[in-house]
Amino acid sequence: MPAKSTSSRIEKTLASAEQALQAGKWFEAERLAIEALDAAIGAGDHGLAADVCLPLQEARRQRRLAAIDAADGQVSLHTNISQEIESADPGVHLIVPHGVGADARRLRICALQTEVPALVVCREPDTMRGLVPIVAIGPVTIRAQVDPPADPSSPDLAWVLAAQEALGDAAIENLDPALPGPARIEALREALESVPDHERLHQALAAALRDAAG
Repeated sequence: MPAKSTSSRIEKTLASAEQALQAGKWFEAERLAIEALDAAIGAGDHGLAADVCLPLQEARRQRRLAAIDAADGQVSLHTNISQEIESADPGVHLIVPHGVGADARRLRICALQTEVPALVVCREPDTMRGLVPIVAIGPVTIRAQVDPPADPSSPDLAWVLAAQEALGDAAIENLDPALPGPARIEALREALESVPDHERLHQALAAALRDAAG
């Protein structure tokens, strides 16, 4: 069990995250919730870590909704992202070939650091079967395959959002069900770092943490 002083610090960070959430400060709430989540997992306080998942999920959900609102029904297409990117536009972004998962990650991180609401998805070249691979990279690489958009040259917003959802679903479905508790928590935490805008991944991590807490 973590020391009381450690638990107290984590609880204060969680309280600050919840206050930021109530004030509509989605980016601050997200940063604080991540800090509390990782501190609680590191301290072995799985129950407290599970409690953090909901405000983290909500902060990210609100940030995602802000990005969708900013998109105004349009998707911004990119074939590459500069290595020295310093700013990002709000909205929904699709990285297309010859862009790669690293481009999507750079754009997503830049948007987070500059507090710009942006949802970023990366697609790879079509498979031989005509499916579209979707990829996200982070601590782990996550891939899913989806049906192509109605207009391959101009994917619509609904297709991009569905593709992003499929990516998170794949992260959950491909998780080894035989993984023991600590390894399952680590795998879900890494997947969530790679695909942070997927609500069911937060819920799956919270469930694994509660199981570990007993």
